[in-house]
Amino acid sequence: MTTLGIGLFRAGFVVGLVALGTPGCGSSDGAALGTATCAGDCACSGNTCTCTAGGKCVLGGGEGTTLRDAGADAAPIVVGSPSPPPSDVTYHCDSKTSCDLTCGSGCTATCDGKSECAGSCGSNCTSSCAGASSCTLSAGTNSTVECNGGSACKVDLGAGSTVTCGGNSSCGIGCPNGGCTVDCTGSTSCSVDCGPGDACTVRCNGGKSAKCPAGSKCDDPCHGGAIDHSGDGGAG
Repeated sequence: MTTLGIGLFRAGFVVGLVALGTPGCGSSDGAALGTATCAGDCACSGNTCTCTAGGKCVLGGGEGTTLRDAGADAAPIVVGSPSPPPSDVTYHCDSKTSCDLTCGSGCTATCDGKSECAGSCGSNCTSSCAGASSCTLSAGTNSTVECNGGSACKVDLGAGSTVTCGGNSSCGIGCPNGGCTVDCTGSTSCSVDCGPGDACTVRCNGGKSAKCPAGSKCDDPCHGGAIDHSGDGGAG
């Protein structure tokens, strides 16, 4: 490589690192595995990251460093590989924020105050969406999601996971492998798309319980929508 080529590569490398820097995020090259990191209008302390009011934040694994070839084709060069999302972390996006909440397992996330949040979690996570927020989440096995305060939630769940939807919110629940539980309270609208496997359970206002059969779609069963009540002990 010529001296000029080496100079261009080094310059591009520095520019790439600056562009991908995450000042104020509490991360470093020597950060311990599982330590929370973020990019954008955010700050991290230990395993907790908070997106500032009105900010836009990416919380979770990095994307590697992308450079540009000095040649005419300008083909991208990726240095390193994407970082795996951290586990056992806490994310807060609570005041007109826009957040990516992707994490590994054992995570806690809050989305509030008319925020827009999206992301995925591997397993054993707890997420809440409130304050007229909009949330699109994918929660793995044995996770818990709450949707309240007039929020609009689209949630895909792993088996053994539970969604609680209340406070005049709207919830569209996908359960690709079946076996999920949905609690609907008040005038909330809940719809369930239950995949093959085990039937999904829908509980309405803490009272009647019904089964949404595996491989079926149940549209707002707590307010007269079609649902199969077989196997729920005769409730309904």
